[in-house]
Amino acid sequence: MGQDRRSFCKKSITLFGGVAIAGSLPIQYACRRSGPGDTIRVGLIGCRNMGYSNLTNFILNPDVQVVALCDVDETILEKRAADLQKFAYDNEVEGYIKPHLDKDFRTLLDRKDIDAVIIGTPDHWHALMTIMACQAGKDVYVEKPMANSIGEADLMVKAGERYNKVIQVGQWQRSGPHWMDAGKYIQSGKLGKVTQIGIWLNGGNPLPVVPDSPAPPGVDYDMWLGPAPLRPFNANRFHYNFRWFWDYAGGKMTDWGVHLLDMALMMMNVVNPQEIASEGGNFVYPDHAMETPDTLTANYRFGDLKISWQNDFGQKTNEYGLNHGLVFHGENGKMVASRNGWEVFPELNNGIPVIEAVAKQPSTGKDLGLHVRNFLDSVKSHNRETNCSAEIGRNVARIAHMGNISYRTGETIHWNAETANFFEKSANDLLMPEYRKPWGVPKL
Repeated sequence: MGQDRRSFCKKSITLFGGVAIAGSLPIQYACRRSGPGDTIRVGLIGCRNMGYSNLTNFILNPDVQVVALCDVDETILEKRAADLQKFAYDNEVEGYIKPHLDKDFRTLLDRKDIDAVIIGTPDHWHALMTIMACQAGKDVYVEKPMANSIGEADLMVKAGERYNKVIQVGQWQRSGPHWMDAGKYIQSGKLGKVTQIGIWLNGGNPLPVVPDSPAPPGVDYDMWLGPAPLRPFNANRFHYNFRWFWDYAGGKMTDWGVHLLDMALMMMNVVNPQEIASEGGNFVYPDHAMETPDTLTANYRFGDLKISWQNDFGQKTNEYGLNHGLVFHGENGKMVASRNGWEVFPELNNGIPVIEAVAKQPSTGKDLGLHVRNFLDSVKSHNRETNCSAEIGRNVARIAHMGNISYRTGETIHWNAETANFFEKSANDLLMPEYRKPWGVPKL
């Protein structure tokens, strides 16, 4: 880079436990964008799956320039660099410039020629990278779930506020036209009072036990672990399957649950449940390596509304022929919504429909691209109220983690919205992870 590990704005930041801590930074951070206002210069951290999918949607926008890619796995980094070049050529992306490649995300954050970063890493890195990016003067597009704990999500909200940065969480259904239309139908009152919402995700992969082994060549495993506990390398915990281990993620609940639960919260305009009760276990693959449950039911009570989440690795579809979705139970009928579309089935009174049926309203299939565009427009206007702002991402991450916490403690738990914690000590003990040194929890 021609810059020897310069600090983010070295006159303003001190280091604490390997994390940049801003003690005296002004709200309008000194490392503001210096390039032309029409171009947003982007760096990607975590290139394998959704990080790369996000990036391809970014690069299709003519006002985006990809400056740098970062991944701890050299093989993935080089492959995605080649993939991106081909994608740019195939899609006739004008002005494409080969991005800089790096294995240390801090080097990427140090670059003054980057305006915004995409964070597509495993969940346990989301909070630290987002906070450090905000401190480095970058706007942030961070994958869902926003964080791997409720406490970390709260810190991310504070970081966005303190450094006045735009944060968009990758819950792209918030930008989906058919989801917006479904919400308008619910809010119109045609379905009548909704008292129950059932949410489900069926299917999942097995994970047979494998022995520990050396990390693959070219992988900086210590950096991959980051703040997570030190453990021997095991292929089951790496790449896609990280999501089945509590150190790094929260299973299907935080993988798909945040997307689908988010739609229930949005359409019903609710945030804080009073009571959460979960049960489940590893019933489909009891002898496999997975820590998170392959079968889980979580029930949330929001006053007179009950929301229920279910994931089941042993099932493929349900009575609606869908492997995922939401069903809103109203007085006058049911709405079934999924990523494919939504439709309404009326209740019958003496064989006569109470309301008019609504045939399937299909998805446009453009939700992710619209979500990215919303972020880019928000960066340009410096509007922090994105379609899925830090606050929105935090609120749904809380809900998902609440379901997991009830499962892990084996208790029905109760949320105190005024103090933003639980009434049960066992649940509060899981609000925030303990970071492995030299990484430290930022003080904001």
